[in-house]
Amino acid sequence: MSATSTFRFHGVTLRLESQVAAFADYVGSSLEPFRVDDQAKADIVASLEWVEGSPASTLKEAFADAGWSHRPDRDLYLGEGRGYWLRIDDFTDLHLAIRFVDGRLDLVGRYYFSLAKGRGWDRFQRWRHKGRLETLRARRFSTLLYYVFYHPVLWRLSRFDGLHVLHAGAVATPDGAVVLAGMPGCGKSTLAVALLGQPACRLLSDNLVLHDGARVWGCPELLLLDANSRRLAGPGADRLVPTGERRVFSRDAYRVADLELRAQPVAAVFHVERAVVSATRELNASESGARLHAANIMAKEVRRMAIMNEVLDAVAGTRRLDEVESPRRLAAATRNYEVRVADSASLAEFARREILGRVDGSALRGAL
Repeated sequence: MSATSTFRFHGVTLRLESQVAAFADYVGSSLEPFRVDDQAKADIVASLEWVEGSPASTLKEAFADAGWSHRPDRDLYLGEGRGYWLRIDDFTDLHLAIRFVDGRLDLVGRYYFSLAKGRGWDRFQRWRHKGRLETLRARRFSTLLYYVFYHPVLWRLSRFDGLHVLHAGAVATPDGAVVLAGMPGCGKSTLAVALLGQPACRLLSDNLVLHDGARVWGCPELLLLDANSRRLAGPGADRLVPTGERRVFSRDAYRVADLELRAQPVAAVFHVERAVVSATRELNASESGARLHAANIMAKEVRRMAIMNEVLDAVAGTRRLDEVESPRRLAAATRNYEVRVADSASLAEFARREILGRVDGSALRGAL
């Protein structure tokens, strides 16, 4: 039995249908702040179909009614306003059928769950892991959510609303947003949660944000933190609500009850790095813009998004924005810093002094 939910994310409405109750529950938990009435007119209609077994090997086997006229890539079939993608980058067990008609994007994702290549080996692995199958299935949910929700929604916000994606976190203050940029695993999430130790601060996102060159919008997901990160974050961790989920690298999943969902003017950009000794220095706009672009290239979520965007563009006839110039424009409009962060029990104090202390505004200083 399928379940349907509708979400509105920064003005884009997506209706999502799933045949898998556990995935539907996961989606509802992850996207609860954006849920709206199911009768809302949808800009995107997405569905996830779950198949136990190895992926289909031909287009006819995958989508029997597929019609196409040309193939710009070995695994991408295109027709008028439609496309079929049978090899999704490094997530090869997912097939997508895409249509773009009268401004609405329809997307069907068909996921094939298998534990080994070959029917015999797959059966053996299922028997071997029979007590863990539900857990193994659930490990696919976060990536699937990207393909049936975040990727199509962020593509639409980019192509129709002119917003750009950054691999960065952001925290709202009374004087604007501080953007925490950097490579994957550099400590952005821990620093963002440490900033939440100040009551005047609210989280926009810890992993992805949208911007128009002057303002940022959050792209919130569940936060993933291990025990050490929670300890370093200090009092800010008290604002986290555990979901009970355990992810890779011994990280638990959390949500923040009081997310900031409105656009915020950017007060400053901070490029986060791990270090032996904590320190901060100012950067010029050129270096900051280059670092923002580099972080996007290094982040697998943004790389996957860029590849899928090209496929959606091929179906819809849209074109991508300048992904090099946009971070430069943001950096040129604000102040920019490099912040090196050591693993220290005084991280919350460092965040208050070195991050919030560099944001102008008497309102914030009074709140601190």
